Amino acid sequence: MTNVDVRQEKKDVTTKVLIGLISVLSIAVIILSYMVYDLSRRNKTIIVKKEEVTVEKEKLREQLNDLLDEYNSLQSNNDSLNSEIQKDKERIRLLIEELDKAKNFSYQMQKKYEQEMASLRKIMRHYVYQIDSLNQLNQQLISENVQIKREHNRIKNEFDEVVTKNDELELVIEGASVVKTSHITIKFLNRRGKETERSSRVEKIQTSFTLVANDLAKAGPRRVYLRIISPDGYVLSSGQTFTYREREISYSAARDIIYEKQNLDVVIFYDVTGELIKGKYTVEIYMDGHKIGESFFTIEK
Repeated sequence: MTNVDVRQEKKDVTTKVLIGLISVLSIAVIILSYMVYDLSRRNKTIIVKKEEVTVEKEKLREQLNDLLDEYNSLQSNNDSLNSEIQKDKERIRLLIEELDKAKNFSYQMQKKYEQEMASLRKIMRHYVYQIDSLNQLNQQLISENVQIKREHNRIKNEFDEVVTKNDELELVIEGASVVKTSHITIKFLNRRGKETERSSRVEKIQTSFTLVANDLAKAGPRRVYLRIISPDGYVLSSGQTFTYREREISYSAARDIIYEKQNLDVVIFYDVTGELIKGKYTVEIYMDGHKIGESFFTIEK
């Protein structure tokens, strides 16, 4: 074999080796390219999944916050119901805290939260029904209470009217049963029992009157009181009093009589203890707690 042939053969071998290496390198490049592509695709998938997880997590958090707002809007006057609502509100807050702290959020966790929210929404609908029922009951009770108050007020007004009419009737009967006086006359007597016009000689003031017959009045013993009021407003009295309209008032003289529902003439004497001043005097007659007569006289000299 010539040198030329040897060189040609070496050249051919080298060419074949190079072709083989190029083929291997090409295959390696293709494999590496596929591996890079697959890794890139997987990274993109992971990123997308992470983004999807983040979105789902935020969505769940918003839904939990919305659910908490709905629970906060529940209002009831029932303490027991309010206590149950408060417990469920705390439960929602704990779920939000757990969700915020969760690092490896998964599909299983998502389903768990969705089930929890479904359960809480079902409970909330029950609360709404209870609150609505209680409100309707309260409205019914308020309406019944208003009706009862109106009926009570109506009955009370009717009763007050009856009481008023009875009081008026009693006053009429009481007024009709009061014994009246007539023919009141006043005389001034000196120490000998004779009439006098001189004030300095007046020893007694004689008041005469008639108790008028009254079939509605009670028969029996009575005490008649006489009040003589001086021009300066003082009662001529030695300090004795009687009860009139729940207070004690002074009187000048009194007389015990027996009234038999017939006209009865009565005379009461007042012993003058001092000098009578000039002016107009008032004479009042009382019996059975009523003022039954009044007259006047004047001292001029």
